[in-house]
Amino acid sequence: MRLRREEWILGAGILLLLIILNGMLIAKYDALFSVVCEDYGKLLSYNYHVSGFDATTYSVLTEWGMKYDVLRHPLLPYLMWLPYGINQILISLTGVNGALYIAAAIILFFAFCTTIVLYRILRELIGIGRWDAALLTVFFFSLAYIIVTYIVTDHFGISLFLILWSVYLIGKADQEGRVLKTWQSALLVAITAGVTLTNGAKVLAAELIARGKGFFHWRYLLLAVGTLLLVVGLGLWEERVYVYPKEQAEKKYFQEHKAEMMQKARENHERYKHAPWVIHKGKPLGKGSLLKWTDRTTPRSETLVENVFGESLILHEQHVLEDVLTSYRPVLLKYRSSWNYVVECLLVFLLLAGICCGYKEHLLWMCLLGILPDALMHLGLGFAINEIYIMSAHWVYIFPIAIAYLFKVHSSKSIIHRLLRLTVAALTLYLLVHNVSLIVGWMQQPPVSIAFWYE
Repeated sequence: MRLRREEWILGAGILLLLIILNGMLIAKYDALFSVVCEDYGKLLSYNYHVSGFDATTYSVLTEWGMKYDVLRHPLLPYLMWLPYGINQILISLTGVNGALYIAAAIILFFAFCTTIVLYRILRELIGIGRWDAALLTVFFFSLAYIIVTYIVTDHFGISLFLILWSVYLIGKADQEGRVLKTWQSALLVAITAGVTLTNGAKVLAAELIARGKGFFHWRYLLLAVGTLLLVVGLGLWEERVYVYPKEQAEKKYFQEHKAEMMQKARENHERYKHAPWVIHKGKPLGKGSLLKWTDRTTPRSETLVENVFGESLILHEQHVLEDVLTSYRPVLLKYRSSWNYVVECLLVFLLLAGICCGYKEHLLWMCLLGILPDALMHLGLGFAINEIYIMSAHWVYIFPIAIAYLFKVHSSKSIIHRLLRLTVAALTLYLLVHNVSLIVGWMQQPPVSIAFWYE
């Protein structure tokens, strides 16, 4: 896929900003995590706290294994095997753990790819002008948790690229009056779901819109939907082989030392009853293995205002990038400045107006249907609702895509188009200055350890 000159320029500009921010993150954690030690995972869990993101990739790059949640990320460990090998060579030659640098290189690569794919969706599939497409791409990377996604080491940056790449490939085929070959669709499902299982549903949602009744043809269902089931099966197999034996060993140890473990559990209950991970957790819908992760008490309306359309897009001025499960950052924060609520309302208005303008377009519905499961899972059942903003990469791309239809329906020479362009440019500038300045301020603070909870 040959890149055009304007794509190189756009990608390089965004990449430069992210390189600087990644460099600052490395400088913040380098002394702590560029070491080789026996319990590297504990070192990470005590000291790495960037909002609610995990540092599992650092751990896998240091000592490869099934350390991700294999049910949700069944293929991700294998994708990290080659980078792990590179890190082992680096460690053997220099004695320095290069996990931070390798993880940064991976996330920056996917940031560049995401830039190009989003630009092409806006330019080729929606059909807006190059300047408008470039503006909306920069706007996208000014949103709070899109910037953060491409700084942290978690899997979300990879997921975001795969989602947009799937939308681009399926949308391009739909634009040309065809559909992807079944094996191509199955491969997209396998890769996307393999990195984050629920994102496989986004590929199938896009294919449902593109194929219509053809989606239910037995051959397509057998191969594409069957592939998703195979990925689920792989995750279940990995859990059975790698996770289940550890759980059984823990249960056996508990039974052999029941009195001691029960006493320790009572002590921990008393010790940790005021810990952040206890007081910031809502009441679940039930006690089952899956229901225990739900939340029925966190207010949905306030969550929409402060976290979904708030923190996801505009960082709060207080408790910047603090993790609600390891700090006393409130689950629901209010902005100090009422101006941020004005900006939030304007962003939501542009989103809804864009949806109204593009409601007949297949591409828009591919995206909207794809994020419906996320809404049901996080807002409906309450999975991870107390840190819902870290999931932004799975749905925030709807903003530039929807707003692009606002650009499309108005002539580039019309006053409305010019006002719209000026508005998005002003919002982009404000969001960049606001979000980046807060992130830079956080970068300059020393890492905070939670080891004191366990000493």
